[in-house]
Amino acid sequence: MKAFVVSVLTISLYLITALVTGLHNFYWLMDMVNGASLNALNLTALIGSVTLVVAAVLKAYGTRVAVKIGVVGSLLLWVYYGPLIFVGLSMPSTAQSQIREFISDQNYVPLFGILLGPILLIAWTVTLTLSFRLHREVRQTV
Repeated sequence: MKAFVVSVLTISLYLITALVTGLHNFYWLMDMVNGASLNALNLTALIGSVTLVVAAVLKAYGTRVAVKIGVVGSLLLWVYYGPLIFVGLSMPSTAQSQIREFISDQNYVPLFGILLGPILLIAWTVTLTLSFRLHREVRQTV
């Protein structure tokens, strides 16, 4: 029963992370409709989000390759969110003004992406690291 609950929580974390980061990056890629150039970082992160959805579906069926696909998705997401976290921490006044601007414009998709995306990605990466350690310990005891 405990393994089932952990599995459901892990799959939920996969899907929520993929949904929040995917919507955030898809939102910024929609600027291309208005003539903006293609942002490779957003496209890479969107592919990472889709990869996390695939990993969640495979994890639901209990395949071991799901974790490896999840690692690839995580790395693709870190390409975008790593610099976003770094800039947000190194220039907090800029991040605060951008957040205020999104709130005043009632532009909530990028707001949730900026605030929840990195938090969920960090939580997902910690979960992934713990599952690797658990898998290694189980392998060593067998």
